[in-house]
This record gives sequence, structure tokens and C-alpha cells, in this order.
Amino acid sequence: MIEFDLNGRRLALEEAVVRDLRDRAQAGAGSSSTLNDLAVILARALSEKKPVTLRRAESRALERLLARGT
Repeated sequence: MIEFDLNGRRLALEEAVVRDLRDRAQAGAGSSSTLNDLAVILARALSEKKPVTLRRAESRALERLLARGT
């Protein structure tokens, strides 16, 4: 599990879910610098496996990806 802080709200996600989110963020990174930043953050979270605090823009981007599902 990888833990995220989204503007004060805690969220724990399985590594497989974070990998999928990273891949989807990378896919959209060409048209969005926020998605590019999120992809880098998610890749770092996967390698370091420690809690990650997201800024507001990255939190919103992550929430949008989660809402879209797979």
C-alpha cells in the first residue's frame, strides 16, 4: 500500500492501482504538465514506498484519474 495526503485527506492505494494511475498520467502527460508532474510523483512513490503529499493541482488530477477508473 502507498499512502497519499490529498489536501489533508489520507488515501491508501495498492501498488497495482498506483502503477495503473502512473501509466494513465504518463499517457496524458503530453497535453498536461500537471499529469506529467503526477506521473513523476507516482513513479517516485512506487520506488520509495513512503507517504506522499500532493499539491492541490496534482490532488485534483489524481482524483480525476480515480473517478474515470480503468
